[in-house]
Amino acid sequence: MINAYPDFRALYEEAYEMCLNLEKVMGMYSKVLKELDSNTVQYMIDEMQETINRKDEQLSQKDEQLNQKDEQLNQKDALIDKLRRQINELQAAQGK
Repeated sequence: MINAYPDFRALYEEAYEMCLNLEKVMGMYSKVLKELDSNTVQYMIDEMQETINRKDEQLSQKDEQLNQKDEQLNQKDALIDKLRRQINELQAAQGK
């Protein structure tokens, strides 16, 4: 194979030497696994953060809806108070 592709001789030699040095190969394997673990943890953190962000947005929307409902209730309460005053004024005027 080296005769067919002489440009790759150095690469083939390096691969052969790595296979002879099992400790070095295992070290590289461990390094790759550590990097994969780190990437997996980061991915999981990113996914959880996205979930938290979506939940925060949903809560903000719910808060806004509740604020709107509170405002509507306050307006209705004000209208009820106004109507009660008018009723009391009419009753007082009829009682005189």
